[in-house]
Amino acid sequence: DGRLLDGTAFDSSRARGQPFEFKLGVGQVISAWDLGIARMRQGELAIIECKSNHGYGWEGSPPKIPRDASLRFEVELLGWKEKTMEDMSNRELLEHAQRMRTAGTASFKEQDWATARNRFEEGTEHLLSMDAGAAKAPEAREALLSCLLNAAQCALKLGEWSAAAERCTRALALEPESVKALFRRGVAHTELQCFAEAKADLLQACKLDPKSRETREQFERTKTAHTAAKSADRAAFGGVLNK
Repeated sequence: DGRLLDGTAFDSSRARGQPFEFKLGVGQVISAWDLGIARMRQGELAIIECKSNHGYGWEGSPPKIPRDASLRFEVELLGWKEKTMEDMSNRELLEHAQRMRTAGTASFKEQDWATARNRFEEGTEHLLSMDAGAAKAPEAREALLSCLLNAAQCALKLGEWSAAAERCTRALALEPESVKALFRRGVAHTELQCFAEAKADLLQACKLDPKSRETREQFERTKTAHTAAKSADRAAFGGVLNK
């Protein structure tokens, strides 16, 4: 219910029997509502009083609200809907992605690979929804690279080789010399038996980080797996030809 300070009512959604819905923080309502309702809990009943600078200004809203009027509202917060990505600002998208990145890291440490992957994927989705200019900012690019690399690592843990390779390819589009992306894509390609691609990735990773024992060992495992696969193919085809 909205009233002037003398008690004169000028609006009531209760009287209309229809809850008032609006988007918070985008200027759809007076600033007193944006500021006051943001601090309320679901189901809370509150009194919001404001001067004209947080209401309808010096001009008011004739004929019901006079000039320079202070106002009093009785407000009950029935509930709210979470913002969709389309409603979020670039800053909100980035902040949500950072929260998902932190949550994903926590799940990864608990070895809950599927939950961690979902968190990193959600972070990626929000970052990709940013405006092109904002997405180029260093903080956003670093967050996106991290989410993609972490999602790839989760996919490796889950045996989702194609998904892991795809995430790494997207990470390499951001950072072509990312050793982690090259290494993880090399592992995925090895499991997919795409040995030429795997060896190319791992060789590049070795050149970029020649001190990495893990990368060198994976390169040798990939070569061994390739040799074994070729031997198996020869044996299979040889068996067919000898029949």
